[in-house]
Amino acid sequence: MSTQRVEKSWQKTGLKDYSTEALLGTLRHYGIPVGEEDYRKLAESAYPLGIAQQWAAKWKGTGPFKDYVVAAAVELWRRWMPDRVSPQEFTTALATLMQVLVHKLNGAKEAPVASSFEHVKALRSKLAVDDKGALPQPFLQEALAPFSEKDAELFDSLAESLAAQGHLDDATAFAEVEEFLLPDRRGISLAVVRAAKGEREPAIQDLKNLIHDVARAPISRLLAVDGLIHLQAWIDASVEGRGLLAEAEKSNDIHLALDLVPRLEHVFKQQNDRSALLELMGTQERLEALHDKMHPGHRAHRHQHAQPQRRR
Repeated sequence: MSTQRVEKSWQKTGLKDYSTEALLGTLRHYGIPVGEEDYRKLAESAYPLGIAQQWAAKWKGTGPFKDYVVAAAVELWRRWMPDRVSPQEFTTALATLMQVLVHKLNGAKEAPVASSFEHVKALRSKLAVDDKGALPQPFLQEALAPFSEKDAELFDSLAESLAAQGHLDDATAFAEVEEFLLPDRRGISLAVVRAAKGEREPAIQDLKNLIHDVARAPISRLLAVDGLIHLQAWIDASVEGRGLLAEAEKSNDIHLALDLVPRLEHVFKQQNDRSALLELMGTQERLEALHDKMHPGHRAHRHQHAQPQRRR
């Protein structure tokens, strides 16, 4: 059995230059005796952070080795699962693409946009998706976990900003990446980009069509309403929001109905429609009473979405 171990300075140097024996020796020293076969078995149902979480209960590392278990899980995936894209690899490629696009927005003439898009495209082609084109939720959670709120805001606005500056192909390409990662936004991100290109009315119609598409998930139809709100299409948002609210009530989808209330409140305030606001207050009280009857003691739902969200 090898006695090789990783040095305390690994956080500064990373793990790429250490032998696999040293990685495993350190894991074993701090309570995780694991081999390639064991790791591959775990990788059948988990990604690196999920694997690290399974190891965490037995992990005895402290000080500079407190977080080693996570880094080791990521590095072993890179070595032992080279044909499978890890969430961390995709995160790095996406973050690089976003950074390059920001440079372009800031006027950089030689930002490597094409190669960055190609790299993300190549990784996408290796990812497994379900019959609806969605990534496994654990993969998505790990891929997006490193992003801060500021990063998320940039991710949300980047395609539209590119379109507004005339970088139309890049805007469309990034919107497609966005919709690949978040399938509930499919069609919505591209509609917002279309509006930024100057095609406002067709974009509004696209969003209305999405709201009317009963085959879409309720959250996706709700996000299309957010799209209308984002475009400040107040009349359309009012009409479509009311229609979706009536449909939600009819189908007894109380959660969707409750999520529509603050959005309609925002729209009615923009329209200065006091009678609609008064009527909405009564609707909200009725919906909350129904919700309390369905879920006694559960009042958390009504506090969501105090302000309408554009596409999140």
